[in-house]
Amino acid sequence: MRDVYKCKRCGKYLEEPAHCGTRAEHLMSGKDRLALSKLISYILRHNPSAAGLKVSSNGWVRISDLVRAIKEVWVNKEKYKWVTEEHVRALAALDPKGRFEVKGDLIRARYGHSKRLGLKVTIDYDVDAESKVLYHGTTVTYLPSILKEGIKPMRRQYVHLTTDKDIACETGARHGKPVVLAVDAECLRKLGITVFKASNVIRLVEYVPSECIKKYFSC
Repeated sequence: MRDVYKCKRCGKYLEEPAHCGTRAEHLMSGKDRLALSKLISYILRHNPSAAGLKVSSNGWVRISDLVRAIKEVWVNKEKYKWVTEEHVRALAALDPKGRFEVKGDLIRARYGHSKRLGLKVTIDYDVDAESKVLYHGTTVTYLPSILKEGIKPMRRQYVHLTTDKDIACETGARHGKPVVLAVDAECLRKLGITVFKASNVIRLVEYVPSECIKKYFSC
């Protein structure tokens, strides 16, 4: 991930060291940004109780409570003493996948919530009725079973798809030799499977039948 900056004039969070004709304030290194993103994703998506937090039924938690939990309760809290509310807001604003949503003094994960720890989060998503082709990143290891059984949500609430091939490649590469599956969104709709819009680039479905996987390719 790239470093994060803040414009001294307009206050915008950036990935460039200059804005509005002046040098921007450096907020966070790419390394720290990645570590914080992974930590907040884990807490909000999978295990808020590990940080002493409770999220609302639709996934919200106060940003101040999240920061306090990271700095005072989390098992590796000494590693995150530098974290402030501004770091969390900047992280959410610049996330390329739109993982987080901020509303006033609240934050939530937009998608990716787990089913395994009794975490019950319900979010109302807009329906995507326009996308034609969506992509899913996986590895060659899982390809045979997926082509036979389709794509299942496994421990998540939904299957994650994307409108961006590169994002699908990056997702697959995190787990092994990547393969990208091209999914026919119209096929899903014809089978009564709703496509939800979680962010600008992420789509969610309950299941992808194998018949809706039209092709696959290596990255």
